[in-house]
Amino acid sequence: MKSCILCQSSDSKTVFNENGTPILECKNCGHVYSSYEQEEHYEGYWDGAEQTYDLKWWDDAHRAVYSDFISTYLKQEKGNLLDVGCGLGFFVKAVLTKKPGWSAVGYEISKQAVKFANEQNGMKTVYAGLVQDSKLPKESFDIITLWDVIEHIPKPHSLLTYLHGLLKPGGILFLQTPNFPIQLAKANLKVKLKGMQEGVHYLEAKDHVNNYKMHTLAELGKQCGFIEPKYKVLMPILSVSGSKSKLAVYFKLGYYYFTKLIFTLSFGTINWNNTLFLTLKKP
Repeated sequence: MKSCILCQSSDSKTVFNENGTPILECKNCGHVYSSYEQEEHYEGYWDGAEQTYDLKWWDDAHRAVYSDFISTYLKQEKGNLLDVGCGLGFFVKAVLTKKPGWSAVGYEISKQAVKFANEQNGMKTVYAGLVQDSKLPKESFDIITLWDVIEHIPKPHSLLTYLHGLLKPGGILFLQTPNFPIQLAKANLKVKLKGMQEGVHYLEAKDHVNNYKMHTLAELGKQCGFIEPKYKVLMPILSVSGSKSKLAVYFKLGYYYFTKLIFTLSFGTINWNNTLFLTLKKP
């Protein structure tokens, strides 16, 4: 039986069952994880013999959140950024385009995605392989980002500890991941309305092997040597998975403004946003 990555307890309860795969919540610390055994460095996310990429999703729909990130966190004229799990390279491209004084490097384990980033996206600083094998110089980055990465990693401590070593003192680690309590509420609503069906996005139990809440994501960072966890609410991805409706996008945008207001009025204690955006500092 799997145990909790944060407190090692194996005392858990099932909070959702996705087509036969239970999702478990630790009774000791509240961390949530899938019972599915995923390999540590899964490479199949971007790959496939006839793989084509939805650029309206990966490029167009992400531009607003990338711009929001850049204006919020990259206030200095110069700096060094590393994007881990950079996929097709669109975030690296956004940084280099909007902040020409910054250097931006991307690492991605999918060779196919990196080929697209290099050849189609023109990104010469995106590399294939595990960042842990990169031999990047210690204490050389001002900020390291992981967009939709941490939830895919079964045992993330070794990666975050390694990244801690790559940051300059005072450097920032940025983690973006689904906000589990909100995602669980949405999944339960889908089941109530339509029942459990194959091929429907619920909590992606075989893909999102660790699911985070505000306190558990901050605790993971603390266990890896980081301090000063700070959450923000950034712009959403301006598209709705599985839908081409503009109305759905407007609803998503309206929900973002609502959750940002609640987050602000509650002094950052109530986070009903679909996504967690966390920065952690290296002492």
